[in-house]
Amino acid sequence: MARLSLSLLGPFQVTLDGTPVTAFESDKIRALLAYLAVETDRPHRRERLAGLLWPERSDRDARNNLRYALSNLRKAIGDRPEAGSRPKAGRGPGTGDRGPTGGRHAAPSFLHITHQTIQFNSNSDAWVDVTAFACLLGRPTPTVRELEEAVDLYRGEFLEGFSLGDSVPFEEWVLFQRERLCRQVLSALYCLATTYERRGEYGRALAYAWRQVELEPWQENARRQLMRLLAFNGQRGAALAQYEACRRALAEELGVEPAPETTRLYERIRDGAVDPGWTADHTLVPEAGDANVTPPHPAPPAQAPRQGWRGAGVRWALAGIVLLLLAVAIMQAVMLFGVVPPERPRPLSGNTIAPPEGKIVHLCGDTSPLQICVIETRADKLTQVTDSLEFEEIGQPAWSPDGQQIVFDAGAAFDPTQPGIHGLYVINADGSGLRQIPGDDVSGDVAYWSPVWSPDGEWIAFIRGQELWLIHPDGSGSHRLFGRSGELCVGEPMWSPDGQQIAFASHECTLATRAEKVWIINRDGTGPRTVHTFERRPDLAKVYWGHDGREIVCSHEYHGEEMRLLLIDAAGVGEPYLIDELPFWWLPNYWPQWRRD
Repeated sequence: MARLSLSLLGPFQVTLDGTPVTAFESDKIRALLAYLAVETDRPHRRERLAGLLWPERSDRDARNNLRYALSNLRKAIGDRPEAGSRPKAGRGPGTGDRGPTGGRHAAPSFLHITHQTIQFNSNSDAWVDVTAFACLLGRPTPTVRELEEAVDLYRGEFLEGFSLGDSVPFEEWVLFQRERLCRQVLSALYCLATTYERRGEYGRALAYAWRQVELEPWQENARRQLMRLLAFNGQRGAALAQYEACRRALAEELGVEPAPETTRLYERIRDGAVDPGWTADHTLVPEAGDANVTPPHPAPPAQAPRQGWRGAGVRWALAGIVLLLLAVAIMQAVMLFGVVPPERPRPLSGNTIAPPEGKIVHLCGDTSPLQICVIETRADKLTQVTDSLEFEEIGQPAWSPDGQQIVFDAGAAFDPTQPGIHGLYVINADGSGLRQIPGDDVSGDVAYWSPVWSPDGEWIAFIRGQELWLIHPDGSGSHRLFGRSGELCVGEPMWSPDGQQIAFASHECTLATRAEKVWIINRDGTGPRTVHTFERRPDLAKVYWGHDGREIVCSHEYHGEEMRLLLIDAAGVGEPYLIDELPFWWLPNYWPQWRRD
């Protein structure tokens, strides 16, 4: 057991050698400890800490207050001898003086302190629940037990009931941490509920579904999961009652009606059309010791709750500030954790949260002309693998199945008056051996984009103009698979895990009311079929296959609205429904920019 224990998920609690610490003279001192214990990744300059806690004071007064608070903090947690006392001669290491609770003073100290900076010592004999929570959820393959341990640590919202009314900067930081940690625990709860749902253990699944709803009553994805589980568990009346509870929560908190997906689920339950084989999610978590699958990592959801400003208190009143803080936090994370060091090329956009373990091929963002980089997620390292590409435009690159080659589309800024400069290219993984895929169908004055290798390496699917085409990597066998240029516009293709089918979104190009559809077609061109038609065409739609080829997720967004993720049965059975986030364990095998080492 650690000497110093800090519990910040829920009410503020600190113990030293098992005894509650009550010697803090003010909430400012508690706030200082909480901030340092969470923000352990870097030293904090004294003037910044002073401004965080005493923003209305002069610089001199704020620094003096910080000096006094630090002195009281160190005494309260036994981090140095009492003022005026000195270590006695002859004492060996680790036998320091007694602290306020009768225990020994920390060795090594809990705080690293210089004249300019203060930092919490992560290597000291201290335990912080926020750190333990993050470690459990941040592992590449957390097990059910680890996820359950993490949600058990979440006793309540971060620093529940704690506030510094005269420090807006600290309040903003607390609000940001509350939102971030709440998103993570909701993701873990959803994953656990889904896993137990698939196992048919509806009682255990319900416990986690109920907790999601308790944390955020207006979160419709969690509410639908609870309705589904209650129906599966034979509690049809309770499931229907949850719909009414959902309506009230949305009306009171956000001033909106339930989403169509929630209403459709209510109607199916009411009509007795829901059974355990209908919409059970396939997002499973490995048991302890199973290292072959990677469950979703907790992360900010792709579909945020529909927001309004009624009855939501400070959570919504400071929403604009949260967005600003989020942008700053992302920039700090990039700078601090070394995923994309400032002196190296930066990826352009998208995929800001890397999948676990492996390599992502991406465009470098700080090079002219554009070059290709590889991010090693295991080592938090970015490497520029090309330095001599001379294209004005390069599309998103993708790995070959064996990870030894990279395919991409490139050319000058598109200009139909300059034929012969657009095409598909392949290079080796180390950046050598650039070659253009030969053939009349993959060069010239037509735009080519989104090349994706088939899992068996035999074909490359790509978009030519607005049509879906296939070609062998050596340039042979090119042919149009689907689409009619100028009539039916095809979006980015994605191969099924077995390489026998391709999914994509498409719409009619020439009509004012263009319906967006999700299609699946066999690799030999047979069996094209629609598995979903959107009621209104989204501005952007992209598809992903599930790990076993049974499901498709279509990410889509409408103008001015948040991105949504729609889970679709690949066989066209059942009603599609929205999910909060794309399961990360789908990405390692079927995201073409990702490669396992």
